[in-house]
Amino acid sequence: MNPLPSPLILIGVGGAGAAMTRGVLRAYGQGVRSLVLDTDAQTGAPSDVPFTLLGGNRLAGRGTGGEPSSARASFQDTPSLIDPALDGVRTAVVVTALGGGTGGGATGELLKRLHGLGITTLLFATLPFAFEGEERMRIAKTSAGPICQQADVSVLLPLDQLVADAGSDNMKEALSRGVDTLASGVTLLWRIIERPGFISLDAERLRAILTGCGRGQFATATAAGEDRVQKVLASLASTPLIKHDQSRPPVRRILVGILAGDDLRLSEVASISSGITAAFGPNATLELGTVNDEATFSGRLSVVMLLFEESATVALHSGAGRSMQAGGGNPLPTGTLRFHNAEKTLWGDEDLDVPTFIRRQLTLDR
Repeated sequence: MNPLPSPLILIGVGGAGAAMTRGVLRAYGQGVRSLVLDTDAQTGAPSDVPFTLLGGNRLAGRGTGGEPSSARASFQDTPSLIDPALDGVRTAVVVTALGGGTGGGATGELLKRLHGLGITTLLFATLPFAFEGEERMRIAKTSAGPICQQADVSVLLPLDQLVADAGSDNMKEALSRGVDTLASGVTLLWRIIERPGFISLDAERLRAILTGCGRGQFATATAAGEDRVQKVLASLASTPLIKHDQSRPPVRRILVGILAGDDLRLSEVASISSGITAAFGPNATLELGTVNDEATFSGRLSVVMLLFEESATVALHSGAGRSMQAGGGNPLPTGTLRFHNAEKTLWGDEDLDVPTFIRRQLTLDR
């Protein structure tokens, strides 16, 4: 009897998404089911990752020239093109870069297709470096809102923050370190399922945790030595990838993966759990899984943390929405904002389950 296909798949969109996918596979090794989508045929070579060309009839494999609308139309031409690669998939992790053509145009359409097939989605999307210019950043941020609304969980990662500690490295080394950081978060789901430790989470439990969570944040830290727990907690508290400020909604759920070798102690798990709970408050639900991987983490302790923020829908129903300053205020967060076990109400490209003032990026005055 042939084994069932993995319920998890990693999908890279665009040239940068393909590079991130290949980096994740190098970091993890064999065992990650994956797919790369691009409008540029050259992305498919080498053929080390399954590849689907978008818009072959429309663009002839030459790419979009930086036009998101061309990528969007290319996916819409044949949205079922990717379906054969999704047999048995329950959860998809999508990686892409915003600010360019294919990532900004095709990612939202891909997420719509996955949702229509009943597949839960976790999106990691990078934003350009500040030095790439205001126009590229504007394009990235403009596309980010509608794209993130299509994902169950969306994590936006500014490249400046992703490689914040690599200032003295050359460009190649800095980007490589950024991909390594991203890979630790992307592969968390695979490690928890396929290499579980004493506290395990199965694929369906992870899917249930991710479904409909909305906007998220991500951080990771690794340390060794007798004081490795304290080092990890200190690193997580200071990471630029997590914003601790009043402009963001409260954290309502935290997924924590503790990765270690055979020397992981119960007291260390307890200290990490209590430290993270103290940092984000008792109202945040903690979901914890451990990974026992002696070959990879012998003598080291690594913690990967995904934070899921309270959505506008939760805030409005609980009365926990942020206060608005007189004369203006910050909009409530954009995210998936849909009820559990309910289909989206779509009209054209708009999700009508998202309040109008959020879809149109309006602020509310008191």
